[in-house]
Amino acid sequence: MNTKTMIENTLGKTKADIILKGGLVANVLTRELLKLDVVVTDRYITYIGNVTSDYVGKKTSIIDVTGRIICPGLIESHIHVESSMLSVTEFSRAVIPHGTTTCVIDPHELVNVTGIPGLEVFLEQTKKSPIRFLVEAPSCVPSLPGFETSGSNLDSVAITKLMERDDIFALAEMMNYPGVIYANEDVLAKLDAAKKAGKMIEGHAPLLKGKELQAYIAAGITSDHEASSADEVLEKLRLGMKVQVREGSFAKDMLNIFQKLKDLLIDTRNILIASDDRNPIDLHEKGHLDHSFRLAVQTGMDSLTVLQMLTYNPATHLGLSDEIGSIAPGKFADLIVVDNLKDFNVLTTIAKGKILFENGKLTTVLKEENYPKFVTNTMRNMQIPQLLDIMIHVSEKESVRVRTIGLNEHSLITDSLIFELEVKENYVVPDLKNDILPVIVVNRHTNEINIGKGFVKGLGIRNGAIASTIAHDCHQLICVGTNYNLMIEAIRELKEANGGLVVVTKQQNMVLPLQFAGIMSVKRYEDVILDFRKLKKTLDILQSQLSDPFMALAFIALPVIPHLKLTDQGLVDVDKFEFTNVLV
Repeated sequence: MNTKTMIENTLGKTKADIILKGGLVANVLTRELLKLDVVVTDRYITYIGNVTSDYVGKKTSIIDVTGRIICPGLIESHIHVESSMLSVTEFSRAVIPHGTTTCVIDPHELVNVTGIPGLEVFLEQTKKSPIRFLVEAPSCVPSLPGFETSGSNLDSVAITKLMERDDIFALAEMMNYPGVIYANEDVLAKLDAAKKAGKMIEGHAPLLKGKELQAYIAAGITSDHEASSADEVLEKLRLGMKVQVREGSFAKDMLNIFQKLKDLLIDTRNILIASDDRNPIDLHEKGHLDHSFRLAVQTGMDSLTVLQMLTYNPATHLGLSDEIGSIAPGKFADLIVVDNLKDFNVLTTIAKGKILFENGKLTTVLKEENYPKFVTNTMRNMQIPQLLDIMIHVSEKESVRVRTIGLNEHSLITDSLIFELEVKENYVVPDLKNDILPVIVVNRHTNEINIGKGFVKGLGIRNGAIASTIAHDCHQLICVGTNYNLMIEAIRELKEANGGLVVVTKQQNMVLPLQFAGIMSVKRYEDVILDFRKLKKTLDILQSQLSDPFMALAFIALPVIPHLKLTDQGLVDVDKFEFTNVLV
């Protein structure tokens, strides 16, 4: 909209499209609740005040929001849409009723499997969405070069080309923080390409501190979503980072952090709230950022401060505070109406000046997608291993000591443990009684038979196997079980399904197909929920002690999160960034 038209609209010379009348405006610029009406004309907020008759025309929709609160639309500052197992289109349908109007997405899950062609599919979907998606270029595909077999590889030349594109917003989380600290030539070239293009660089630095953290920040990296303690948050804030406090489906850092931060008299302008990963059941049953808002307020944080963290703070971080993130004239009309600032039930969602959700229903139609074959047939190269291929062979021993991945509830950080296991007929035997189970990662991207083998403690499943082609970030096939034969059966099921999640028990098998690159469904949101619930019911038979065993399983394969991880190439000591033998 040109400046003259904007001025005329603000003066009421053009009649409004929408007026939200009678409510309280949540002003995140001053942290006030003000009894004001909000006028929307041609996608923009044009006036905030009590005298709105000048803006009323024959076609003006006046919405009575008496007793309600008008807030800026919620901004997701960091999420991987793939974690929802939904396409961008279906993800939009899922989050609009929860007040999300802007999402910053890093599609590195998809790009690890399908490369730039898959990214193009995502970009086309985002352009059709009624809400705003800011797509970042994945900085680490694969996440740790040389340690895993990736379906794609984005080097600095590819990143430089992506940084030149208008539809790429930023350089996504730089997970290869050792590559930054030790000045890897290709990593630095990626950072320089982003800087030259004038685009920001997002971070990923779990447990990094001291001079290494300062070197990482000095390289031009602006944010971090991996902080898991208040002390880590404070160190990063004091050094100028924007900290995206995470509340995802598995990694839940927010309550612990906010309970300790709420009593400190610190400036919160550089604190944001992000999801990182959110599964479809959580989106359906709990919500999206509206759920994060409720949890944060429950810790005792001031509600308007929390709202800033979900609106104005991320808009400022993204360099978009002149467009979104607050209710002010000239900003895009990204608005939500909620019942109150405690329960925070979203009653209406408006994005780009259009009502997308009201009276409990979506008011916009999103068309189903057609997917190219290359994204729906990504299991074609995987070779199904033989039984002995997935077992660990040793010679002439009665027992061995093994390095074991220790899982922790709601944390991506794993422990490096050592246990003694029995050897029978020259093969290491799992210890089911003490929950030490075999875990394997199988290459599915090429014809090479690469199988990483190890042991895991903390999953707690009984008499069965689970497997998934969601295995961050290269998304190989990962499988764990109490029985090697059942593990082979699980692998075979996923090969036939073209990817997904599977539970194999002695009574029944249940597969959730994820044909879109093996990590997302091609079905509608409601159908994915039904399939996920069926899978969960079968999973309950195995009695896992974790709330989300599939999410825990997925992060076992991510070799940029401490301390011990497993890829198709072998066991990785993340603290040293080197391979280590499963046998001590």
